[in-house]
Amino acid sequence: MEHRLLAAYQGTWYKTLNLTGEHTMQLRITLLTAALLTSGASFAATQYYGGMYQCKSPGYLNLAVSEGKPANVDLRYYLVEEDSYYHLKGEAEWGKNGGEFRDGSIGLRVKDNKATWLGWDGKVNEDCIPFTLSARKPPLEEAQALLDLLKTAGTDATGVRSVAEAETAVPPADMLPELDRTATKQAIDQARSDYWARAFADRRQKVTTMPITGDGKDYLSTVQPLLNADMGPRGLFRRYDNAAAAQKYENALIAYRLAITGLDPMLARRSTKALCDRLNMFSGWYANTSERLQIATGIPFAFWTRDIAQETIDQLRNCKQGDAADWIVDNFPTITQAADTYQAIIPKIKEMLALPDDHDTLVKTGGLTLDKTLREQYKLENDDIDLMSGGALGQKREAIKNKISGDIPAIIDKALAEQEYRSQYKLCEELFEQTGMRDLVQQCTEIAPAHMAQTALNKAIANADNIHSIAAARQADWLQLPRVNNASDEAIAKAEAALEPARERIAKLILSDIDAKIAASPDSALSSDACPDAYRVPDTIQRAFDSCVARVRAHNSAVAEAKCQTAIAASGAKDIAENRIRLYSWRKGGEVEVSIGKLICDSDMPITIGKSGWLSSSRELKAGVDGEEIIATIKPDKDDVWTITAVKGWTPPQDTPVSICLWNREVCSRK
Repeated sequence: MEHRLLAAYQGTWYKTLNLTGEHTMQLRITLLTAALLTSGASFAATQYYGGMYQCKSPGYLNLAVSEGKPANVDLRYYLVEEDSYYHLKGEAEWGKNGGEFRDGSIGLRVKDNKATWLGWDGKVNEDCIPFTLSARKPPLEEAQALLDLLKTAGTDATGVRSVAEAETAVPPADMLPELDRTATKQAIDQARSDYWARAFADRRQKVTTMPITGDGKDYLSTVQPLLNADMGPRGLFRRYDNAAAAQKYENALIAYRLAITGLDPMLARRSTKALCDRLNMFSGWYANTSERLQIATGIPFAFWTRDIAQETIDQLRNCKQGDAADWIVDNFPTITQAADTYQAIIPKIKEMLALPDDHDTLVKTGGLTLDKTLREQYKLENDDIDLMSGGALGQKREAIKNKISGDIPAIIDKALAEQEYRSQYKLCEELFEQTGMRDLVQQCTEIAPAHMAQTALNKAIANADNIHSIAAARQADWLQLPRVNNASDEAIAKAEAALEPARERIAKLILSDIDAKIAASPDSALSSDACPDAYRVPDTIQRAFDSCVARVRAHNSAVAEAKCQTAIAASGAKDIAENRIRLYSWRKGGEVEVSIGKLICDSDMPITIGKSGWLSSSRELKAGVDGEEIIATIKPDKDDVWTITAVKGWTPPQDTPVSICLWNREVCSRK
């Protein structure tokens, strides 16, 4: 693998990105007017320089030289792989064409624009390659330029690389003016975090969803550069992709996507010549050898063949990566098993991909997952299977999920039509638990209560349409709308309105039924249960109840009145029926006045009132009491109120009206 270092500066230049479209940018290069250490330039108070160098590991040097004899030298170098700065400071003889600075065992020699690291003995450090220094702007301006770039740079390979280079080259905060350090550092840290979050998100989006068309070259040329080891913060992915998880997944996904599309996954294979350099770039990761080999080659073990393995071993040994080569030798059976597993699993994956995008598919496949037995047999997790599908299972799952999200109401209604549920949790778990998507269960539980309520209302309406008798109405709680939780006021109002025709029908039945009973009993009173009754009924039914009671009451009153008039006529007292008579009342403790007609009508036994003679105003009142005929003499007093003057055969107690003997003979004495 070719290890990409930041390009050496040949005169200072800065990259500014102007976005003209989603994937288009224009680089604008601004050349600085100051030249580096040229013979014709005047030596400013402080000159700033910078350059990328390569020793055992890559680094970047920021150099500040202040005017003086000797000159003050401020040297700060950044080790990329360590992500750390080192600081050297002191005095040195320095002129227009450069100078030499030493600090203990480290030194730097600059002549014109060429720089060389020195060792403890003042000789050139053989571990380092001579490099180029370029003039830089003051650190605050450099920091502002980086801040602007972080806010505007694109997330394609060109944009990512420009940001990585600029981050590496920016002077450390300690070189900024003291009062600008904190604010500038905070602004850059935030902008850097925002940019790389956006860059990695866009990278993931491109790798996972960019359409693969034709021979796949457009896809590969877009996504593979984004997965180079130097395409991360300050030139290393591991700055944010710690432990290699993201790059391992996305790197493998490229090959799997090619395969599931019908293309050769070997198209994703990285150059064998660059294998070792690429593997070295990932040497600092916490990733194991297996992961690093797959990332370095660009090919998951699922697609490795014997030839690929041997070619890789040979190249690794040629570049003194014997440990990695030996790992392949020792673990080749594991590599072979990965390929066998893929060949066994991919038909199952394709079967699931061919299923319809609907709820039934998710339920039948447990959320587009392989049978548990197969997963255990091949020691696979669901994530492994999704990866083998090139992310297609995940995309299909998401597509079905999005579709189902809109269909959840219909799915709920269908289930409620087939079975009654009292708990939305039971309903939703039965419908969506097997999909493997808890968020669908959650959506369902939020939606279900209203639908369960509506179903209950609809059921009440449907049942009402089938009720055509008073008995059925009584059984159905007189078409009272059941108490339904979670129903809206509007839904309840609509249900009440829908029930009204059935209620009106039953109300008519109640009234026609009582009219028939009345017609069948013209001379007999109806019992108190002739009309239905209930504690709580709809208003329409209640009005029918009330009307029924009123009709029975009117009928019974008419019957009673007719019987009363018949009794009066039979008594012979029709002429005095409107008059009153004094009778003894135990409750009052004396006589009270009652209507003669009422006395006759309220009596359980017939009462007759006949005349005693043609010339007498007295009359005989005859009534049966306890099986004995009682004969009383009555006559009108001065107020036309009749009084009982005697009860034949009985004497009242002293100082007691004789009328007491009419109904209360036990207190009277026989004559």
